[in-house]
Amino acid sequence: MRTENEILDIVLDTVRADDAVRAVIRTDLLPVTKYLYSYQFCFIVDDIEKYDDDKIFETCFGKRVLLYRGDKNYPEMFPGAKAHLMVFEDGITLVINTMDKDTFLSRFNRENFYENVWIGDTYQKILDKDNILPEIERLEETQTIFADTPTKEIFDNTCNEFWWVMKTFAEYTLRKELPSAMFYLNVAVRDLLNKMLRWHIYLESGKPVDMGVLDSKLEELLEDELFALYKKTYPSADYDQIWSAFNAVATLWNKVGNMVADSCGFPYPEKTEIEMMEFIARLKEN
Repeated sequence: MRTENEILDIVLDTVRADDAVRAVIRTDLLPVTKYLYSYQFCFIVDDIEKYDDDKIFETCFGKRVLLYRGDKNYPEMFPGAKAHLMVFEDGITLVINTMDKDTFLSRFNRENFYENVWIGDTYQKILDKDNILPEIERLEETQTIFADTPTKEIFDNTCNEFWWVMKTFAEYTLRKELPSAMFYLNVAVRDLLNKMLRWHIYLESGKPVDMGVLDSKLEELLEDELFALYKKTYPSADYDQIWSAFNAVATLWNKVGNMVADSCGFPYPEKTEIEMMEFIARLKEN
């Protein structure tokens, strides 16, 4: 597998030979971790359409085994850019987003409405052929930082939404509509559960917390007892296990919800929870 310096050398050699590339910024500068040898770059170009060709980077960085064009599948995530996400035979991943100067500066200055944690928010300029860019360096990730305390209205509305999607999750499970049930558990329900957990972690820490992409740092940030319960919210496709996961979610929501409410100084809506659990129990009996 090629080293970081080898990757940087081959990228710089490639762009120096390409007159259309005027500057290069390395992005997503978080530490490389085990099993993740990924390098991301923004190329500032003066001919964006040249990079709409899938073969443009086919051979210059090594033997490519996969090309995924993110801009073609999700254009709203890559406005004004051509995104080449590539995997190479030696285990290296390269992501190259080509764009013009104004598009890059809009992203760097956080002017884009669509936040994209997959691109990251760390930048370091490594080449500028014409000095067209200002100083570009930001080495601290900000998109995954959480520092939010709910108002009573937001907290109550979130609890109401949670019990609505829990009801819907239960209905799909009772009808044995597995794809819909698992979607509701792992998207609709989990999004709200994770929001409550983020509130709890921030309130306990008393300072902004880096949650990681898609809350990937929950295991290290959450108390052992709570994370052990959180793991029980992931079932197999067996319906008995799905109901066990439902109960684990409800138990965890109650524990953490009460802790958040206590920290914020307002009551937890216990009556709503009791009535919704009774409602769902009656659904199971019919």
